[in-house]
Amino acid sequence: MLLPRIHALPTGSSSPAIATIETALSALRLSTPAVKTTSIAVRHASHKAQGAANSAKDGAGKRLGAKKSGEQYVIPGNIIFRQRGTKWFPGDNCAMGRDHTIYATQPGYVKYYKDPLKHPKRQYIGVVFERAQVLPQPPHAVRRRRLGMLAHQMETPLLESSLQGDLMASGSSAQEGKVVVKDKRTGEVVRATPTLRPGYQYRAANWEIGRAAERAGIRVTPFKPGNRFLAWRKAAVRKAKNAERRGLTRRR
Repeated sequence: MLLPRIHALPTGSSSPAIATIETALSALRLSTPAVKTTSIAVRHASHKAQGAANSAKDGAGKRLGAKKSGEQYVIPGNIIFRQRGTKWFPGDNCAMGRDHTIYATQPGYVKYYKDPLKHPKRQYIGVVFERAQVLPQPPHAVRRRRLGMLAHQMETPLLESSLQGDLMASGSSAQEGKVVVKDKRTGEVVRATPTLRPGYQYRAANWEIGRAAERAGIRVTPFKPGNRFLAWRKAAVRKAKNAERRGLTRRR
């Protein structure tokens, strides 16, 4: 097998051909200017400076303003006025939400009005029960209620003196407006007319309530403070009953 032989080019200036080639290359190297490779990075803006696509947005309207006109009938929960801020304030039978929305709290007719005695510059929205009513109401006037009722003092009815059952009322005390109920068998006072207690409560006296068990013949074991053995025995019985009840429930 014949291998190709690689002959190295002769070095040195002894060969005239090689000298001629080196001269030509050096001349070409001097005549060609050196090319400098530079990389220039250009940063573009992340938001366009002009153009309709990047201008300020104009969202949809929030539908603010009056939703119910004057003397229009509303029911509780109906929105009367939507606003930003407190241009209008809630008046009679109205309330304001957290976004300053005024809505009705009672059924009636809408009234837009001013109340100089309450505030000289504020405007109010109220609801009245009758279309002919006018707001604001005069000071110290009778306040209208629902169903057209007015607040007035009620007459105190007389207590009935005739009682039925095993109880009887004493005649002298019944005529004076007080009823005292006694037991026919023992003659003991069972119940008297409740008196007005603190807090505007009509209830029986504490001694009457406390003797109810005694009159019924119920005996209660007196409490002995410090009897830990009795307390432990009661707790053990209660826990045993609860365990038995749970076992019966699981079997079902």
